[in-house]
Amino acid sequence: MKKIIALFIYKIIGRKLPLSANKFCKRFRYLLVKNIINKCGKDVNIDRGATFSTDIEIGDFSGLGENSKISSNVKIGKNVMMGPECFIYTKNHAFSDKNIPMIKQGFSEIKPVIIEDDVWIGSRVTILPGVTISKGTVIGAGSVVTKSTPQYSVCCGNPAVVKKMR
Repeated sequence: MKKIIALFIYKIIGRKLPLSANKFCKRFRYLLVKNIINKCGKDVNIDRGATFSTDIEIGDFSGLGENSKISSNVKIGKNVMMGPECFIYTKNHAFSDKNIPMIKQGFSEIKPVIIEDDVWIGSRVTILPGVTISKGTVIGAGSVVTKSTPQYSVCCGNPAVVKKMR
């Protein structure tokens, strides 16, 4: 019941409050989110307009960017920075049967997304199902991440590719 009440308050009030530069708004959202998601670390920042599944985990000192959308089965490590308007998907539309309209084929199976510690995700990044963003990785703004990344890499583009190592 506590989870349902916290989720209701977040959707009606918390999500619409000003950006987290306002310490009251940041703290208010944090207290709500601690009661909504599976696991919430210390000093987590959920910025204005973020929407997320209750079935996610966020580590210490990490955050969801303004207007980001996070699907279920996502694990975010410690010290993860996320820019605004990021999208993390863990399932997709099924489309393998050409004899059935795609709209009637439902969804593929859920493939979890893992974001390891010390990651920086730029604004408007899209992360697709089954991807692991490895420790120390930087994902450039506007990238579409279709494959897992190596540790301490700098990746960008559509699809995202390794541009250099940190």
